[in-house]
Amino acid sequence: MSKVDRNNPKRSVASESTYSLMEFAREFPDDAACLEFLWRSRFSADGSHAECPKCKRERKFHKVKSRPSWSCDSCGHHIHPTAGTVFHKSATSLQLWFYVMYVMTSTRCGVSAKAIEREIGVGYKTAWRMCNLIRNHLMAQDDSDQLTGEVEADETAYGGKPKASATRGMTIPEVQTFAKARKTGIMAMVERGGRVRAYVQPREGALETVSLHVDPSAVVYTDE
Repeated sequence: MSKVDRNNPKRSVASESTYSLMEFAREFPDDAACLEFLWRSRFSADGSHAECPKCKRERKFHKVKSRPSWSCDSCGHHIHPTAGTVFHKSATSLQLWFYVMYVMTSTRCGVSAKAIEREIGVGYKTAWRMCNLIRNHLMAQDDSDQLTGEVEADETAYGGKPKASATRGMTIPEVQTFAKARKTGIMAMVERGGRVRAYVQPREGALETVSLHVDPSAVVYTDE
């Protein structure tokens, strides 16, 4: 008989995952757990003491039952963990917000707003807004440090074939030149086992982009 505990599944050591869906479900089972996480990570490491803006010193706080906030035991000042975040004044469940962040950061090839709409059961506008805020406010790329070590760099062009009506009367070389000119250049660099940089970049300035974002001491691998 198998010794596996079906009521307590664990991530396999052979898995490439570093944080599985099972672990997410255990850590954030409901909205209260998500709110508690924000409170502890933003204001109170121990869950009960935080710096009170009104008292100007560390005070003991307690959870307010009727609101998503904590109140100072001394002066009654309220601290809302969601204030100043993408979750502020959102009618969408915090657990759904956290789940969307989990899906977007664990999916290797990216995820669309339409897929999120189907996944969590919200309208498309809500799903698009969530994805937009997470990408632009929580997943901002820090370009301040140059890539180091072994770095692979490559470029490509994005864009479909031109319509036949747009190239009618052109010779094959002219069609190829026209198609190339209307495509968008993309430049990508990645540290082996580390960080990634990707930019919209015309082919002519690719070398300058590599020089700007890769440390001079790094070993660069390209196809040219």
